[in-house]
Amino acid sequence: MRSTLDEGLFDHLTSHQGLSALIGTRLHPDYFPETEPLPAIAYSLEDDRSVHTQQGPSALRQAVYRFDIWAETIAETTAVMRQLRSALDGYRGGFKDIPIVGVLFDGAGRTRDPDTEAFNVSMRFTIHYQEI
Repeated sequence: MRSTLDEGLFDHLTSHQGLSALIGTRLHPDYFPETEPLPAIAYSLEDDRSVHTQQGPSALRQAVYRFDIWAETIAETTAVMRQLRSALDGYRGGFKDIPIVGVLFDGAGRTRDPDTEAFNVSMRFTIHYQEI
């Protein structure tokens, strides 16, 4: 059975030494439980489309992911943000059995939740991969 991009991404990030030291496995698709300790990351797929070449459709795909980092302090969000960028930006190789052509960091924004006073950094990455 082939892996999904989400499964491969999860494995890649939770095996990254610097990132896993900060968040462990507190990395969840779409949202995470409010009772979970921080820092934690929720990620979601915003777009996934085929890439066309001059010859027409190809097996190349482009997926855009949003990562929401939540932490108690600005220092924690900054540390997680740096490790997430280290794990993904410029990465080439594979997520499990999915060939990754390249990952690009698209930008980030920071906010603070007025109710919980937790800090949030939203980061976007574009993942170029080969459809198998």
